[in-house]
Amino acid sequence: MSKNLKSVAGVFSAVLFLMPLFFSCGSVPEEIPEMTSQELIQNGQANFEAGNYRLALAYYNTAVERFSDWTDVYIEARYEIGHIYMKQKKYSLAEPVFTEILDIYRNSRPGLYPAAYKKLSEIELAKIPHKKQG
Repeated sequence: MSKNLKSVAGVFSAVLFLMPLFFSCGSVPEEIPEMTSQELIQNGQANFEAGNYRLALAYYNTAVERFSDWTDVYIEARYEIGHIYMKQKKYSLAEPVFTEILDIYRNSRPGLYPAAYKKLSEIELAKIPHKKQG
């Protein structure tokens, strides 16, 4: 087995070993271990599906912090953060997230980033109840 393959296998094993610990308790670890951007996103999604929004947010926020220079990762993680806020009916937190994502699209070359998050952000923004002005 090559050295790189062994290290990838080691990281994967560590993640699999630690995952039950995260699911078994509702707490958020002080520090998320080193992972690829996709592993952070996948762990966020797994925790979201398990109903552990706090831990899902921790994974997504870690992806945002560690991969802030990768705009496609940033957009995906920020969208998922906004989606969690929508599920929690925390509209005042969700709205600026989706607005930021749409601003990124407005200020970038068309086709540079996955179009799905633009459309999904528009859909989520439309769901936010706004107070009627009168």
